[in-house]
Amino acid sequence: MRTNEGLWIATVVTVLAMTGCAAQRAEGPLDVSLGLSRDETAHALRRYDFCAQVEPARDHEVYPQCDHPGAGYGQAWVIATYQGGRLARLQRFERWVDAARAAERWNHLVEKRAATTPLSQDARDRIFARQQIPERTRTWAAFRAGEHLVGVYLLTPATAEDPSILEEIIPAAAPPPPPY
Repeated sequence: MRTNEGLWIATVVTVLAMTGCAAQRAEGPLDVSLGLSRDETAHALRRYDFCAQVEPARDHEVYPQCDHPGAGYGQAWVIATYQGGRLARLQRFERWVDAARAAERWNHLVEKRAATTPLSQDARDRIFARQQIPERTRTWAAFRAGEHLVGVYLLTPATAEDPSILEEIIPAAAPPPPPY
């Protein structure tokens, strides 16, 4: 009996440790490289608890948060944009019911990202020069992560369906102009 009890305890501890690691990865900033194929992107996002849709769109694919038991305070989803079959832009949106929790979550994301990649005024200037900042942005932080620029935005939702946070990864090099 003791052997089975020890095996059961070891199994429970392993499962709890694996669940804890998955939850921590889902809570932290995305560390996904642009240029991945659809399959590679789906595999990379699965580590962050996002699951591929059944029917992907042509140039965009939505990765909703995977189903998991328990109540949560927010919802999250990722939109991957592809060019030529390769990941060209990645955006994680989070919707929070409470503005205070959204601000706390934004601070957490910025703090975790800054622990490995310093805040960058140059990245902020590049993002601002290349694209319009999302409407209703309360504050935002920017980072340069190798060949990528990362923006983390705290938003003021206009409706209960709007996101509170946007984390996006774009290429540091300016994209080529669209063909005419």
